[in-house]
Parts: sequence; C-alpha cells; structure tokens
Amino acid sequence: MLSFFILCLASVVIAQQPRPCTSPSQWEASVHSSNPKLDGDLVGQLSYDAIYQRTRILQHVKVGTTETYYDIITFYDAKLVFIVNMKNGECSRSTFDQPWSDFGIQSDATSLGEAYIGSSTIHDAGLFVTIWGGNQTIPLNETARYIQTWTFENCLPVSNILFEPSGNPNVFIPPARCWNDKKFPIQYNRFGPRMN
Repeated sequence: MLSFFILCLASVVIAQQPRPCTSPSQWEASVHSSNPKLDGDLVGQLSYDAIYQRTRILQHVKVGTTETYYDIITFYDAKLVFIVNMKNGECSRSTFDQPWSDFGIQSDATSLGEAYIGSSTIHDAGLFVTIWGGNQTIPLNETARYIQTWTFENCLPVSNILFEPSGNPNVFIPPARCWNDKKFPIQYNRFGPRMN
C-alpha cells in the first residue's frame, strides 16, 4: 500500500511540472526596448509570421536627442531585409545571414514560476502569466541570460528581458588601424592586461 501511495504521489508531482506552451504562428504586438547606457529607446509595432518566416517592425528609435523612424521587413527564408527610413523615404535592401528563430519558449528554458499581473482576487482584473528563463547567444557570440513572460492561456509573449554580459573584454581591444608594425602581445589575467 505504501509503494502505491508513493507511486501516486510521484505521478502528481510529475504531472505538475510546468511545460513550455506553444505560441501562435502569427501575431502582432507593441514593443518597447530600452538601453540606459546609450540613453536609447525603441517603440514600435511588430508583426510576426512563423509560417513564412518573416517579420515587420515599424519603429521609432530615440538615442539621446536623435530620433529616427524605420519600417523594417525581414524575409528570413530569402535572407533579405528591406529598411525604409520613414523620415526621408529612402529604402535599402540587403542580405543577411541570421537564421530564423521561433519567438517562443525555448526547449531548454527553465520554468521560473507563474504569477498574476494585476489582481487575482477581482474577476477579469488580472492576467495569469508563466515565467521562463535561460541563456541565449547574442551578437559577438556572447551568452546572455533572459527572462520571458508569456500568457498562461494562448501562450502570447508579454515581456522579454535580456541581461547582457556586464563586462565585454572586446571594448578594450584597440582598432586594427591603431596598431603599427610593432604589435605588442597582450596577456589577460583576472585583473586586466599585462604587456610583455
């Protein structure tokens, strides 16, 4: 009888393990991104289509006192991106080599729990969300930690917070044009470079 009880208890615990949900293949959302280091903000409208592997973002970018407006349409299967400068009407087309990545909960993500945005005590006054975290590779092949929030019902994205590495050693490498014929080998240790 005890082994039957332990088996039932284990089944209940396993059944309660959170599993990543599947996001819709097509959706639109308002987006906001901020970078305090650059005094920059991006506000826009994102259209996402996983069926044909394409995205479109109408964005307003402000860095310091400079503001720009772009319409960016990306076709991942054709490896093409069209960028329209909405201020002057100029359009550019270029190729890129970035693979398509579904905007969904990654298979290696870890569940960080569930929560209500708003109130859980008043009917229809809250949004029940599921929270996931993990690591992803960002440009320059660095690994960054992320935390994503998704609606529990329908699995729609709510937020994506990316924690970029705080110390990028590449910022301390002088540009190639600064080196003359005599290059100095640099060894890095935990406290900074040592010249040989």
